[in-house]
Amino acid sequence: MSEESNVKSPVEFVPSIEGEVSAIGSGGAPFLYFDLVPTYGFNRGIAKITLEALRLHTTAGRVKQDRVVVAHLRMGLDAAIDLRKALDGIILMAEPKPEGPAN
Repeated sequence: MSEESNVKSPVEFVPSIEGEVSAIGSGGAPFLYFDLVPTYGFNRGIAKITLEALRLHTTAGRVKQDRVVVAHLRMGLDAAIDLRKALDGIILMAEPKPEGPAN
């Protein structure tokens, strides 16, 4: 058996293309998990959203909970509208489908 048969294939090879989303540049983008959106606002054309997550800690044998800010989102109005459309679409996907025949 040759050594070449032990070489693993690359999982991805995606060049950046003008006018498209760069997969290479997106590789380090963070995944955000949050439990709460405690505050939001709009000032001077910029939408502002704060995302928080709940944490659990054990202290003296008791479990205690606190909150931590995980992200501050800032976006223009067009991006806020796009975000709302995406969230509305997700909510529609998550809603249970009615059972029985459609009218």
